[in-house]
Amino acid sequence: MKLRRLRILFFCLLLLFTIGTAPALADESGSRFREVEAVYKSLLENHISKPQPGQLVEGALQFVSEQLRAGGSHAFTYSPDDNTLAKMESRLQAWQQTSKMDWKKLGNLAIEGMLKTLDDPHTMFFTKEELKSFQADVENEVVGFGIRLRVVDGQPIIREVIPNSPAAMAGLNAGDILVSVDGVICKGKSFSEVFELLRGEEGSESAFAILPADGKAERKVKMTRAVLSIPEVSSARFAGDIGYVRLDTFGSQAGPEFLQALLLLQKNTALRGLVIDLRDNGGGYLNSARDLASLFIEDGVLMYTTNRNDIEVETWVRNGRTVNYPVVILVNESTASASEMLSGALQDYQIAKLVGTTTYGKGSAQQVIPLEDGDALKITLHEYFTPKHRVVNHVGLKPDVVEADDIGQVIAGLKLLGVSHFQLKETADEVLVNGVSFITVDLFQQGAQGLSIRSAVLKQLTGDDTVGETGYTLLQPYLQKHKELKIDISQTGIVLSK
Repeated sequence: MKLRRLRILFFCLLLLFTIGTAPALADESGSRFREVEAVYKSLLENHISKPQPGQLVEGALQFVSEQLRAGGSHAFTYSPDDNTLAKMESRLQAWQQTSKMDWKKLGNLAIEGMLKTLDDPHTMFFTKEELKSFQADVENEVVGFGIRLRVVDGQPIIREVIPNSPAAMAGLNAGDILVSVDGVICKGKSFSEVFELLRGEEGSESAFAILPADGKAERKVKMTRAVLSIPEVSSARFAGDIGYVRLDTFGSQAGPEFLQALLLLQKNTALRGLVIDLRDNGGGYLNSARDLASLFIEDGVLMYTTNRNDIEVETWVRNGRTVNYPVVILVNESTASASEMLSGALQDYQIAKLVGTTTYGKGSAQQVIPLEDGDALKITLHEYFTPKHRVVNHVGLKPDVVEADDIGQVIAGLKLLGVSHFQLKETADEVLVNGVSFITVDLFQQGAQGLSIRSAVLKQLTGDDTVGETGYTLLQPYLQKHKELKIDISQTGIVLSK
């Protein structure tokens, strides 16, 4: 299942993949905890926070003890003197003999306990299967149903249906509401909770309750998970020669796909502006971010990084290119990591303006270290800063134009590019802004008093500060005072023009 939203808060990442080997380990007779040793040594030698041996040992023993004692036994205790790797392993071996827990499971619990002491959600241990899933996620190669979701007012809604996917074959459409998965109601759940409901092995089946976007009765469908390969980039053209490129992740093909999208957008007519949509993009590979930056920066620092010893290193863009039109980048609270790196650099160089909400704030870089049996450790090595040395980690990037509404963000971006004429059209499953489709919920609402529009969108559209930023505004009284607005209501949708 490909979900670009807060999966992307799960996997907000800026990766520096390396090919290498784990640290030297004791032989089999010396230890049954090879991976525990490898992780312990890697954290001590490399993690940006400089953890202490006693810190890691206590974290491991405390967490394993808690898990073993959950069954009611009080036999699994340890001493403050257990503060070295050797003493930790001795204690774990004694606990294993008492509990008969599988060695591998016990070792994984110890690793989890060590990681918990770091207060770093981006340093993670992956089993072989989890590593494959993680890498596939960045590359947009996934096992799932072929739907992309967003959560609006606590309700998951299908943003996009991937062609030739199980969801497409089941007749699902953009704008459909996900009511339940295998009997579990989705409304009110977080994005990560919905994601967990959708995860599963290739070939496994789940039952869905779907409320169609066209307002028809709720229907039940069953779908089987399949392997899907999804493009990282999609593009379109707004009326008025403004390009639009959405990037879902910074996988290995992000740079080439983005370049191809730009070339296609400019094939017949030159662009006079570009909107880059990085909303809900949780990041990806450093090299991909640098590839994209080279499409806008001829030569310059992309970022500065500092390691655990405060040694600063510059990462440069060389032999790139520039653009002769203004650029706007749409961002939100789920724009993270490599997305923030690119956005911050283009903002610093005044190549692009940011529109939306403050970004996630993941200004750190990780390295993946291979372990035994195909497992791996993703470990934070660096903190990064923008070309102007702005801090990103735990802070995020502040937009040039702050706008919380998703359609309001698009309008604000187009206004920065000089657009003054707008047409908003809402159909059963999408909203079109000057001809480009966006998936959202209830731009217009029909009530007892008449047709209303989201107030934030109307305020952004008209620039009228008397309009509130929340709720809805009745259109008919407003249209009587503002003759520049025209509305057309038909069976195919609602169109508001300015």
